[in-house]
Amino acid sequence: MDTPVLYPMQLSPVCRSTIWGGNRMRDCFDFQSKLDNIAEAWMLSAREDNPGFIVGGEYMGECLHKLLEKYPSMIAKNNEDPACPLLIKFIDARDKLSIQVHPDDAYAKAAGCADPRGKTEMWIVLEASMGAELIFGTNRNFTEDELRAAIEGGTLEELMNYVPVRAGDVFFIPAGLIHAIGGGILLAEVQQNCDTTYRVYDYNRRQADGSLRALHVDDAVKCAKHFTEEEISALQYENGDRDCLADSKYFHVETVTARAETALCVGDDSFVSLLVTAGSGVLVHNSGEYALTPGASYFLPAGMGEYSVRGTGGSVTVILSKI
Repeated sequence: MDTPVLYPMQLSPVCRSTIWGGNRMRDCFDFQSKLDNIAEAWMLSAREDNPGFIVGGEYMGECLHKLLEKYPSMIAKNNEDPACPLLIKFIDARDKLSIQVHPDDAYAKAAGCADPRGKTEMWIVLEASMGAELIFGTNRNFTEDELRAAIEGGTLEELMNYVPVRAGDVFFIPAGLIHAIGGGILLAEVQQNCDTTYRVYDYNRRQADGSLRALHVDDAVKCAKHFTEEEISALQYENGDRDCLADSKYFHVETVTARAETALCVGDDSFVSLLVTAGSGVLVHNSGEYALTPGASYFLPAGMGEYSVRGTGGSVTVILSKI
């Protein structure tokens, strides 16, 4: 096998539309799409069903998942599994999302899900309208029978824990935690590379064809559980580093705001996803310069080595995610 070229690979957004989606990404990030709305933009997607493409450089025009099949070491040195562990998105909720829950690794495997892993995720809130809120778990413990009765009896919302939201808030969502993004929120999401969602309740909304979206009550009831704040925090910082947004079993996430030259490094242990959330700047690697504009996403392959980030005309803020 030939040696891969390691450089910052800009990725194209994979835009998706839903009944709850908004259009702030057109204004905030200048994303172009013929869709009615841009509810989600998958910014690092190494998936066959919604492939992300590389923009520029040696591998321009290639699908990220195809490149990782050829060079799995880009995920981590000596790695032989081409399946990228992470999926990273922007989400713009004009209206509230369905109340939902995701399986953990064990349940996903036992249930024979299309994605062989569970879905632990986290949210970094970028914008929030006045009065915006989200559902973050439940306000008390419950049994499977109690949860099912609440769903079937129309009292599920009474069990939910509602949290007001503002820009800069961070929420860690372990698999099994019932949750929902509220209307008026734009956020970045870092998650395990899994697209399995069990929809518990969707406010009886109808799609364009008049149909109701499917619910997945049986799976949801089996997966869902109550978490205390202490339990969530323990999972969020399971690997011990609390000087970041998350240092979990599945991903390490931090933000960097740079005005002057800020030195960084991609080691052999993991690739890095770099996602620009605010400001403009430049990424410098091996004397090459790469533009950092709001909404830009880069895949930095494992072993790429030293690079730097600096703002232009002010500061630039990026989210850095790795395994």
